[in-house]
Amino acid sequence: MTILFIGVISCRDTKKDQQKLDTTLNKIESVEKEIDNTVKEVEKKSKEVQSALNELDNI
Repeated sequence: MTILFIGVISCRDTKKDQQKLDTTLNKIESVEKEIDNTVKEVEKKSKEVQSALNELDNI
């Protein structure tokens, strides 16, 4: 009976740990998406600035 009780308690801990891990992974994925979007925006702005500089060079 004691072994069964210990097994049930350890499964509960594992489920809680898994939920925490899943939450953390979701937060990490969200941050990675934000970083990717920011990098794309920076690259786009960089191209716009480069284009504007080229136009100024041609004047």
